[in-house]
Amino acid sequence: MKRFHCHITPAVLLFLLSLSAWSQGGKTVVLTKYTQSEGLSSYFITKIIRDTYGFLWVGTQEGLNRFDGRTFDVFSKQADEKRRLLSSYVADLAEDTARKQLWVLTSYGGICSIDINTRIVTQRIIFDRDRKPIAEKWVRCLCIHRDTLWLGGDSVLSAWNLKKNTWLNIDLTQAIGRHRGECNISKITFDRYNRMWIFSDGYGVSVLNNRFTLLQSFHNELTNRFPENRKLRFWDLAFQQDTLYAATSWGLRRFIAGSTTVTYMPNNTHLLTDRAEIQSIAFSTPNTLLFSTTDRFYSWNVLTRQLQPWFDYNKTDDWFSSVFQIYYDSTTQKVWIGAQRGLAGFSLQKSPFSPFSKSFNSETTIRHAFSVLPANAETLYSGDENGLYHINTATREIVQINDASANLMLFKDASGNVFVSNKKGLFIIKGKTLQPAHYRFRCLQPLESDQLSCGIQFNDSLILFGSIIQKGLTVWNTRNNTIKTYHKDSARNMLNDLSIIDFLYRANNGKAFVLTEKSIIDFNPITGNHSTYVIRDSATDIPLSNLMDMCETTNSYWIATYGSGLVETDKNFRIKKIISTKDGISNNCLYRVFSLHDSAVIATSNSGLSVITSKGYHIKNYFQSDGLHSNFFEQLCGHQSGNKIFAGGINGFTIIEPDYFSPNNIPPKLYLDKIKIETLSGVSDTANFSLSQITIPNDVLQTTITFSALNYSNPARIAYAYKMAELNSDWIDLGNQHFINLIGLKPGKYTLLVRAANEDGVWTTSPLQLSLIYLPKWYQTFSFKLLMILLTAALIWSFFRYRIMQIKKQQQIRKEIANDLHDDIGSTLNTVKIFTHLAKREPENEEHLSQIENSLTQATLGLRDMIWVLDDSQDTIFELMERIKKFAVPVCQANNIQLLSTCNADKNSKHISKTEKRNLLLIAKESINNSIKYAQCKNIQLILEQQNDSMKLQVTYDGIGFELNSASSGNGLRNIRYRAAQIAYKLTIHSAPRSGGGKGTTVELTR
Repeated sequence: MKRFHCHITPAVLLFLLSLSAWSQGGKTVVLTKYTQSEGLSSYFITKIIRDTYGFLWVGTQEGLNRFDGRTFDVFSKQADEKRRLLSSYVADLAEDTARKQLWVLTSYGGICSIDINTRIVTQRIIFDRDRKPIAEKWVRCLCIHRDTLWLGGDSVLSAWNLKKNTWLNIDLTQAIGRHRGECNISKITFDRYNRMWIFSDGYGVSVLNNRFTLLQSFHNELTNRFPENRKLRFWDLAFQQDTLYAATSWGLRRFIAGSTTVTYMPNNTHLLTDRAEIQSIAFSTPNTLLFSTTDRFYSWNVLTRQLQPWFDYNKTDDWFSSVFQIYYDSTTQKVWIGAQRGLAGFSLQKSPFSPFSKSFNSETTIRHAFSVLPANAETLYSGDENGLYHINTATREIVQINDASANLMLFKDASGNVFVSNKKGLFIIKGKTLQPAHYRFRCLQPLESDQLSCGIQFNDSLILFGSIIQKGLTVWNTRNNTIKTYHKDSARNMLNDLSIIDFLYRANNGKAFVLTEKSIIDFNPITGNHSTYVIRDSATDIPLSNLMDMCETTNSYWIATYGSGLVETDKNFRIKKIISTKDGISNNCLYRVFSLHDSAVIATSNSGLSVITSKGYHIKNYFQSDGLHSNFFEQLCGHQSGNKIFAGGINGFTIIEPDYFSPNNIPPKLYLDKIKIETLSGVSDTANFSLSQITIPNDVLQTTITFSALNYSNPARIAYAYKMAELNSDWIDLGNQHFINLIGLKPGKYTLLVRAANEDGVWTTSPLQLSLIYLPKWYQTFSFKLLMILLTAALIWSFFRYRIMQIKKQQQIRKEIANDLHDDIGSTLNTVKIFTHLAKREPENEEHLSQIENSLTQATLGLRDMIWVLDDSQDTIFELMERIKKFAVPVCQANNIQLLSTCNADKNSKHISKTEKRNLLLIAKESINNSIKYAQCKNIQLILEQQNDSMKLQVTYDGIGFELNSASSGNGLRNIRYRAAQIAYKLTIHSAPRSGGGKGTTVELTR
């Protein structure tokens, strides 16, 4: 909703015309501009305020913007739920400092409150106290006083209790003497005596006391003194002590708010401030009022009534012609303006830089300055690639006075003659005209074909000129009007090592130095004597080249090089220090250097301006954003005169006043902006200034922490650093990056410390601190680790128990084998011993020797069985069957018994244990012995089968059976049962006496 402006009276129009005639003496500033290209939601600004923390809130016709000097955080009707307004057109803003809430009034929408800490819309009020939609009314202004939020508009004057979050039942329309339907309130404010001021368009001003009864009203006083039938509108208000200024469509209106009375101070002049439409106002000092009209921005001294217009350095895009909002930040002494094109800011402090590029009153533009020279206090000359320009620094008028190209040298001699050298020759400049130099000084005729780059006044009669096209060094004797040219190939005036002359320098001691590509020549033009100095890098012994310029301090020479940076030497050209980009200068390709009161050196480059202190080497860089014409300077374009330096390049030149270099000693205000956590399940954003600790989930992929440092004087040059004490004790520089990404941190608690520095390296005194608690993944939790420890312990214990059991089993086998050896072999050997004694006693009885032989044979077989059991390579059923057959076959053959054997095993068969081998072998032998001794059998069948984990041994023989429960079954059957139980096999015996119809016996063991 743009404003509609009234016509200007003829008197005011004449005043404005006269003002434009002298406005060239106004103030020109470089604006830092922000548009939609920089993230601003809309070009049309409706309101600007600054919150308690220092952030700017900029209302537009397409949303609300929170600005930290670098980025815009946008709230609008189309934004996400956290930042969604009821309407995008922001009509007014007010901050509730007690509750840190920002109230936003949107036209034809309603009012919203935003938590300044979290930047979340916490309330949206759609209906008024009568339960009618606010969007149906034209609400124009907000005002917060104590715990009440006041709303004013067309037929609207309402109050919202900020403590109770409810509408107050108050109707003040009768109190202000207006019917509700005729009330069109544009502004509401309170004075320090708690009186309420209500400004109604088309009517006037009503002042209510603290009981909300009408104290005074001003109507006729405001309306009857203006000759035109123009509607009275109130655009802005500003208090200065007890004086209230109102910006209206009829000019400034002034009220004195005394302790008991309110007085209107009528205007009795026809000044611009009293007659023109004033759109916005703000006090920058107690006596200086900034204001804007429909086409210009001004500063006005309310005491002296002196008026000064302000102009945009970029004349073709002059934002001062359409300023609707003014906000003055007293902390930074910076003015913010809301124009029809966007948001802009500029400082009221005296800038050390005055850039010149385009003429104030024409389209004449200096595109690439090759040289610059002040002729007097107000006149400058600048040589461009396409002409020579005359500049009036007071009026900022730039006039092209010659169209010749390559205007390299501009030189002023001791007599005040100004020389310029370009491709057309050598000229003397008089005012805005050029005259060939040889017209006045005939001896300079040879220099018409030369291209001079520089000149110095050696003494009152000798001038030196340097050629850039290798024509040598010319010495002009102005007293006898002669010239002498020195060259390395000259027969009469030879000057060794002279090549391309980069620059000439006259030292404080009167010496003349010629700077060439590879050396510095100390040249005496009176005698022609010279000494050559080669500057060598002490670390590499490589000569430095491209020596562009030099200056001096008390004990040092300072040499600008193209490629190696700034070189400090002693007075014998021995290097003391080389200063490069790694030390902090803006670029290693330097052009001109100038000394400042023996305390510092200024160096121009092709990427900004560097100031280096001669002690301590503190460095500060300046760029176009600081007020320079651009970041790019030119080789020859520089001159120092008094306390000013003139230097230029692409897009013009800059007058530099080092006396106004002022360090910024205020560190940035540093805040946690937001934390973005990316997980497998999604992304979450957290924003809260008061946040001191946050828990990071265990499925985090990346954590991005963003911070804001407020430094509106130079927001692009804020530097950041951080550290985590748990990871590193050193600060990690981030440069201008205002965020960090954290990836792959182990579970635990970390303390993040962040600090920021302004453009002068002043760091925040107390770093921002945030605790980060990274939750462990499921396999990193204590309970999981404890479970793993217990499980590992259980496995170790189980393995230990298993080994113990195996050892016990082996021990048991050994014990059983020992028992067998004792029982079987021991008894057999004892038998052998007995029969041996008998054989000695009865040598004639051969039966004793036969018994000894049989016993030894039995002992040998038993011992072999023991060895076989212990052999690991014999742990299969096939080997078991073979062992049984070795025993059974000889016995069966001796007794004419037919033996049949079957052995089957699948491919998944496993080895059998030694216990199984031993007991199955003994059971089989016992069964075969029984069949031979007792059954009188003719056939014996052996079956041994293994499938997966199952096992079967079956011995079947015919012959005489037996009664299973009879006492005569003997020890053999008991041994079989005992051994089957040892290996946990199921024993099944089928047998019956022949008299009972038995057909033999079957002994079956299964597992």
